[in-house]
Amino acid sequence: MPSPRSLFQTAVDANVPRQTREAAINGLAMAGATTQLRVIAVTSGLAGPYRRQALSALDLCGATDELDRLAADSSLHRSLRKQAEALV
Repeated sequence: MPSPRSLFQTAVDANVPRQTREAAINGLAMAGATTQLRVIAVTSGLAGPYRRQALSALDLCGATDELDRLAADSSLHRSLRKQAEALV
């Protein structure tokens, strides 16, 4: 299995196909890489679907503390904050 670092790099690389990026985010969830998933969720340069998938992956990891922080983060887009809040 690839390392969380390599999965993160794949997930944020705009030159990688969508399915590969989505698989990398799923891999981060399986690895319990909550810090990397949180970074993906807050990175404004990434497309919304990847950010939403990262939030869902945090839920799969049981990362309620991370989701709580994201739900309260006013710099995060409102729809993403609402999703984080709903997942807590």
